[in-house]
Amino acid sequence: MHKILVVDDEKNIRLTVKRCLESPDMAIDDAINGEEALAKLTEQSYHLMLLDLKLPGIDGMDILKTVRNLYPDMRVVIISAHGSIQTAVEAMKEGAMDFLEKPFAPSDIRQVVQKVLTS
Repeated sequence: MHKILVVDDEKNIRLTVKRCLESPDMAIDDAINGEEALAKLTEQSYHLMLLDLKLPGIDGMDILKTVRNLYPDMRVVIISAHGSIQTAVEAMKEGAMDFLEKPFAPSDIRQVVQKVLTS
C-alpha cells in the first residue's frame, strides 16, 4: 500500500486529489498547511507528498527543504497555481521529483503519481 500526503490549503484541491487517487492500494492523507504536514510526518511515513508551494505559515519550498533533510527517501511532487519555469527548476534542484501546475486534470495527477511511485 502506498501512503500519500496531500498538502494544500485549498480544500477543493485536497478533495479532488483524494478522489483522483482513491484505490485499494493507496492511502491518502492530507494537511492544510506546512505545520500540520510536518507534524504528520513525525507520526507516520509516507511514500509520496503532493505539496503546494503557496501555503500559510511555512511555505512549500521550506517544507520541501525540510523533508529533503529529515526524510531523504520521501518523494515529493509540487502542485502549484503559481508555477513558473524558475520556480519549477528551483523545486527540482531542491529534490522535487516533478512539478504539476494547477489546474490539472484527474488523469494528470494519476499519471504523475504513478510515474513517481514506480520510478
